[in-house]
Amino acid sequence: MPGDDGQPTEDGFFDLESRLAWRNVWRNPRRTGLTVAATVFAVFLLINMAAMSAGVHGKMIEDGVRIQSGHVQLSGEGYLEERTLERSLRLEPALARAVEETPGVVAMAPRLVAFGLLSKESATKGVGLFGVDPEREPTVSTLPERMVEGRFLPDDTERPIVLGERLAEHLGASLGDELLLFSVAYTLENAYDLFTVCGIMRLPDPQLDRSLAIIELGDAQAFFAYGDRVSEVAILAEQAGDVPTMVASLREAVAAGPDPTVEVHPWNEVMPELEQLIFIDAAGLYLMLAILVVVVGFGILNTILMSVLERKRELGVMLALGLRPRAIFRVVYKESMLLAAVGLVIGMALAVPFALWFQAHPIPLTGDAASATEAFGIEPVVTFLLEWVNIVGSSLTIFVVAALAALYPAIKASRARPVDALRSI
Repeated sequence: MPGDDGQPTEDGFFDLESRLAWRNVWRNPRRTGLTVAATVFAVFLLINMAAMSAGVHGKMIEDGVRIQSGHVQLSGEGYLEERTLERSLRLEPALARAVEETPGVVAMAPRLVAFGLLSKESATKGVGLFGVDPEREPTVSTLPERMVEGRFLPDDTERPIVLGERLAEHLGASLGDELLLFSVAYTLENAYDLFTVCGIMRLPDPQLDRSLAIIELGDAQAFFAYGDRVSEVAILAEQAGDVPTMVASLREAVAAGPDPTVEVHPWNEVMPELEQLIFIDAAGLYLMLAILVVVVGFGILNTILMSVLERKRELGVMLALGLRPRAIFRVVYKESMLLAAVGLVIGMALAVPFALWFQAHPIPLTGDAASATEAFGIEPVVTFLLEWVNIVGSSLTIFVVAALAALYPAIKASRARPVDALRSI
């Protein structure tokens, strides 16, 4: 409806501008289709690459903490730097209670970590020893779930020992065999005893698989004359995102406890190489996605700019008839937003089911890819983890890029002069 000055009102302009924008979007279906396809492709890739990154990195963290450190680790002062028997702690009842009462803690498991030599006849191998509590360990780690033969530290076997599969092959050991374990005790005396193979496990990390042996915590404490000391306490969190809050709470509890020298470390301090690997992988992914987003932005800019240049005469006539420059700006700008919106809707409609399918059905890796993955201690599968923050973030990224790409063509259209435009007739 016209206003007092003879110009259409803003409400009237909104309806007119929207109709013009929608009509102009489909004036050239081929060009519009290509632009929408580029947006769909970008949204699809952004969402699924982000989901794959979150899934793979989450799997890397989960495999690492469920085999080695836990989400959080308690240890004696200086243990993380030296990893010797001298750096020990006692899991006092007050400390255990404080850990169990910390929000986000699912379970904890004390461990004795040491080194020794395992021998069977003429075969000898240096091994890393885990002394674990057979009841607590399954609540924290996946080690008991990785058995391929035998059982995990059964009660009916005297001094049972579980070997990695590659370690068992190197020693030529099988279930029921007796192995001689030799090391140096906490008292600096020689320690040696016979242990019976009760189980063989398969670990994703080849280094661990060929060097890890697990015995009962009580047997380990007796073997190393360690009393009631332990090397570390692995703590499992409900979610990896709870770790910073848990660490802060546990440090406060330790400081107020009987032994303030106990150190609290998150998983990334215990396994810094894993954190660096995730950082490098994420940086490469985001660089590739940034390039993709820039390319899509230029594609949208090119589409809208060509549309403006092709309609030079039409825009001149509209200006000559009294349509204000800001209205021209809004028409052109709405065109680009319509293109982006259509592409976003289609892209999300395709990307979300795709990501959810592979979240439920991880992709197994084979051949060299599997070997390379296992070299980092990661199970050779590609998993997806679709998070709403990734869907929203990816969509907003494309929408913002489209909004920025549309600015120049819209400004150029609004600054056109009717005289110059009409000369092209």
